[in-house]
Amino acid sequence: MSSEMRYFPSSADDDDDEQEPSGYPRMGSTPNIADRFADLLAPLSGRRRRGLIARLSVGYYEGWRPTRAEVAELVAQELRRSPR
Repeated sequence: MSSEMRYFPSSADDDDDEQEPSGYPRMGSTPNIADRFADLLAPLSGRRRRGLIARLSVGYYEGWRPTRAEVAELVAQELRRSPR
């Protein structure tokens, strides 16, 4: 467990997550491409969420600006994949 100050109670999954339970970024965190899609990414595990954020980031620098529908479809594809 880290020594950082939190506004929300800790959960077993906190070490794997970069978002607070409310969907807002942690205080002091650097904004990223996926902040506005936090509610769509919430069902993903921390590992899968970070992987999808990496894909969104690469796409952003290649000129892709995903819509909510496109991100929702990517999340649905991730959820259909077999669990790791």
